[in-house]
Amino acid sequence: ELVGGILVMIGLFTRPAAFICSGTMAVAYWMAHGMRDVFPMLNGGELAAMYCFVFLFIAAKGPGIWSLDKS
Repeated sequence: ELVGGILVMIGLFTRPAAFICSGTMAVAYWMAHGMRDVFPMLNGGELAAMYCFVFLFIAAKGPGIWSLDKS
């Protein structure tokens, strides 16, 4: 998670790093909060769900204009 977050932050290997971080947060959400209830607002997993979807958005959208990946 630390390496993936740093890679996304500096924009190096952004798409694969963000996709892996999204999967990591999905698993973290399911392991820590998913067994209590399905909905994030009821099981306390809003932050993990938000990070999961933000990383998935970054993986789909791609790196920004200041990234090191920009070609």
